[in-house]
This record gives sequence, structure tokens and C-alpha cells, in this order.
Amino acid sequence: MKTAIHRRLVGIGASAALALAAVASAHAEDAPVQSNWKLQEITYSYVGFTTAYDCDAAEAKIKSILLKLGAHPNTKVSATGCAFNRPERNFFVKITAATPVPSSEIATTPADQSREELLKRLGKTSEFATDAFPATWKTVDLSKDRRLNLRPGDCELMEGLRDKVLPKLGMKVTEDRLACTPNQLSITTPQLTVSALVPVKSPDEKAS
Repeated sequence: MKTAIHRRLVGIGASAALALAAVASAHAEDAPVQSNWKLQEITYSYVGFTTAYDCDAAEAKIKSILLKLGAHPNTKVSATGCAFNRPERNFFVKITAATPVPSSEIATTPADQSREELLKRLGKTSEFATDAFPATWKTVDLSKDRRLNLRPGDCELMEGLRDKVLPKLGMKVTEDRLACTPNQLSITTPQLTVSALVPVKSPDEKAS
């Protein structure tokens, strides 16, 4: 009898510990992190065996995903290689991005000689002042955001972002359910969950 009670109490204690850990993790995710904008340029090629895009559509979709993950609105995405802007299965993508990184990491990063050039490309250089701003780590399930309008045919596009872009921007994939099969359209929306540092919205932004 005493053994059964002891086991029950141990089980209750373990459950409570797990619940407290989950709460602590949630609070840690929401805790503000002093951050600065990091500027960088990423170039890669999209190769799609299943889905073709016109360059304008690819640019818009990639940028909307990056903005959802905390990139600055001035972030630029340029796709080239679409003849007469017809859908293509192979084209080049250049991303000139500004994303939040913890200020402590900026302080230990050597000065980037290309920063001035990137500032010119992004425009509005005052937007990227050295003053720190608050940001929080957010876990984003991209497949659940209807405004991104992700479709089953976007699997290869998401795969390229996962492999060639997100790691360079300091974004961490926490759940990956991409199952891209060449020349075969999936029946489900590509699922990718990402942990990213996102700027804290001002009261005016929250109101809008």
C-alpha cells in the first residue's frame, strides 16, 4: 500500500516538474532580448522538379515568409532567370536581409566591410541605427499562417529556405515535416516550424 502511494506521489511530482518546466520555457521565449539589426546577403539557386514559379511570385512568397520570421520590412528578395517572367523550375535568388540578432553577438562579430553597400541596397539607412531594440524568440508554425498562402507545391521552395537561408539568418528549425518527392505533388501543405528572434511591436503597431 505504501509503495503504491509512494509511486503515485512520485508520478505527481514528475508531472508538476514537467508543467513548471513548460511554463518556464514559455516565459523564457517571451523574455525581451536586447538586439540589433544584422545585415547580410544570401545568394542561392532554386531547383524545382515539381513546381515552377515566375520570379515575381517567388520573390513575394519568400519575402512574406522572412517578414513573418522577424526580418525588417526593407529586406529585399530578387529572383533572376525567368525569361519574360514565365514560370521556371530553375532560377537564382538573392536576399539582402536585415534580421535581429542579440546585441551580445553583434559585439563579438568583426566589422563587416560590406555593411555600407548593403545599407545602400536596403535604403533608409537610419532604420538600421546602432541603437539596440527589444526582440523576443518566437516559435512560428509557417503552415498555420493563412496570409502566407502556402500550398502543397511550395515544398521545394520551403526546402531551399530550410537548407540554404534560415541557418544563415540565425533561425532554428524546431519541427520539420517537409517530404518533397521530385515530380510528385504532395497532398499536404509543407510544414516547417521555426524559432526566430522577432522585434517586439510598439503599442501603436499592436493597436493596428
